[in-house]
Amino acid sequence: MREDERAIVPAGTLQDKVIIITGASQGVGRAAAFGFAKAGAIVVICARRGAIVEAIVQEIERAGGMALGIECDITDEESVKRLIEATVEKFGRIDGLFNNAGVDTEKVALCDVSFDDWKYVHDVKINGSFLTIKYSIPVMIANGGGAIVNNGPTVAHRAFTPAPYASSSQAAIIGLTKVAAATYARDNIRVNTLITGGILGIERERTAYEGMLGPILETIPQGRMGRPWEDAQVAAWLLSDYASYVNGAEVAVDGAHLAGAGNHMIGR
Repeated sequence: MREDERAIVPAGTLQDKVIIITGASQGVGRAAAFGFAKAGAIVVICARRGAIVEAIVQEIERAGGMALGIECDITDEESVKRLIEATVEKFGRIDGLFNNAGVDTEKVALCDVSFDDWKYVHDVKINGSFLTIKYSIPVMIANGGGAIVNNGPTVAHRAFTPAPYASSSQAAIIGLTKVAAATYARDNIRVNTLITGGILGIERERTAYEGMLGPILETIPQGRMGRPWEDAQVAAWLLSDYASYVNGAEVAVDGAHLAGAGNHMIGR
């Protein structure tokens, strides 16, 4: 079993909840798909790469879970509508949404970013999250409520200058989370943000942080990168009934990165 196919919270934590996971083809999204299913959820996993999504569905079903795979481009409104409609047609409701989709960005200074790249990153992260929220919340309200978790990395608070579009789009996620939480709390809708630190998944171990891992680790008091399942397990808790009064919050999963420098910086 791969590390990102492990159980992440106790069985039954998400029992019978219908949960949509965007960006589920790899990394945190893949770990969430397997972990939520092992916790009893019916997972609807979507990504642009339909063949990969379908392969993940088959693996989940072989392990005894329930899953539906849908090819979806969350930057396209009609594609998002089809995602929501297909979920409701199959299962009759939506109980949870994990907005995890994102895009790796080229390392470039702010004024060197092309406008097309700037728009694309914001389309995927903030506009895509807006669309999934816009079309899932009415379904949740009709069925008595639900929970949404938006994945927004630490660059929203602590800028990483080689990825300016990441900092901008992730900061927008925090605002979207708060306005959605405040608007629909009376409808029994909870919306929270994961503030995710450096995650080193299987697909990224050799390339994503090439030449940068040492300096990055110096900024993490816990002294290591996180793993996809560690992020997914906090998302599972926020989507569960155990977080029933957590709404509009930012929950850091970052090894104390945002808290400040560790004792190793002063020799303890």
